[in-house]
Parts: sequence; structure tokens; C-alpha cells
Amino acid sequence: MNVELLKQQAQAKVALIRVVTSQDKDFLDIHQNIIIANHPELAMTTYCLPEQYDGIHDEQTLALAVPKLLALGLELQKSYDILLISCASDPAVKQLRQLLSIPVVGAGQSCCEQALTFSHSVGAIGIEPRAPAIFYEVLHDRLRTYRQPKGVNCTHDIHSEAGKAAIIEAVLACEKDGAKVVALACTGMATTDVAALVAPYTSIPVVNPVLAAGLAVRKLLNS
Repeated sequence: MNVELLKQQAQAKVALIRVVTSQDKDFLDIHQNIIIANHPELAMTTYCLPEQYDGIHDEQTLALAVPKLLALGLELQKSYDILLISCASDPAVKQLRQLLSIPVVGAGQSCCEQALTFSHSVGAIGIEPRAPAIFYEVLHDRLRTYRQPKGVNCTHDIHSEAGKAAIIEAVLACEKDGAKVVALACTGMATTDVAALVAPYTSIPVVNPVLAAGLAVRKLLNS
């Protein structure tokens, strides 16, 4: 790669928004660290929404998050070149794309688009009874099946041993339903390496929405 081009790309500053509230910087930075491990040239800073302690997991928490995302996005565009919403529901992404002068990447759309590079028979797992709307918008009838792991109702449930076992069961159920690739419809699952988790039981590809969003950012910089 041209050294000057790489230098220019490294100067691009990316703001990543987590939709779960935390004062634990190590926890908040997990998504940015996952991306930087694969794209070390990116300059990335993580922010989180106030008073969203359980993240976004239903219509009520989504409605609360949207105005916060719009306000934070408007502020961050002053200092950053790209905004990444690290939530597979892509909350407020469409509105932000209309409001902001910088590109906005949604983890949900990125995840769906990467899943289609593996197969047009996609399964998805997430923390709500239905897949996020963006999954239906991008995948249409290529979303063959969706599963909510038993007992996994918010981001905190993902990291328990029972939650991990339920995630394995849900991925295998998607495969049984005919899916050839599984897309994770929750960025909280990115912090549990689901691909490694299910590897002893199946070889089906698992698309991590955080990694997919990082790849989408790189594509923007290369375009």
C-alpha cells in the first residue's frame, strides 16, 4: 500500500457510540479494541449514551435512545470524520445520515451485508423476540430464520454461562432451519466470541457485527 495513502487513512478519526451506559472504560472500549486489533491504522474513540444501563433491547429503550444518539452525533461530527453506531438495531442511523455532514456506519447493516458475502441463506440470533428491522430491510427473504437464545433478554445475559449455552443452542437451531451463515443481531454478542464458542459444534460461519462495522469503516476510507 502507498505509504502516503496509509498516512492519510490513519488521520481519519472515528467516533464509536455504545448504546449501553457504563463508567467502566475497559468495558466500553471492548468494541473499539476488537476493531483496532484488525485495523490498527484506525484512530477511534468510544462514547456511550447516558442512562441506558440495559442498552437497547425493546421498543421503549429504543425510543429513549434515539434522541440521545441524535444529540451526541451532532456534537461528535465537529471533531470526527466517521461515526459508528455499535448497535445491531442501527438506532437513529437513518436520521443521523440525514442530519450529519460525516458518514454514519451502522453495525446492523454492516453485519447483514457481510453475511450475504457468505450465503443468501442467513440465520440470525439476537436478544429480542424479532430481529431488528434493519435485518429485514437488508436481507428480505434471505433471512431464513431468527432465534432468540433462551433466557437472553438483554446484553448482560449474554455473558453468563447459561447465556453462552443458549447462544450455542440458538446457532445450531439456525443451522437446522437451513441457514448457511449466522449473523449476530446484537453487538453485545461481539464481546463473547460466538464463532469460537460454537466452533466445537459446527463449522457454520458466524458474522460479528462489530467486526463487520470495522470493515465497513475501512471500505469508506478506501473509497
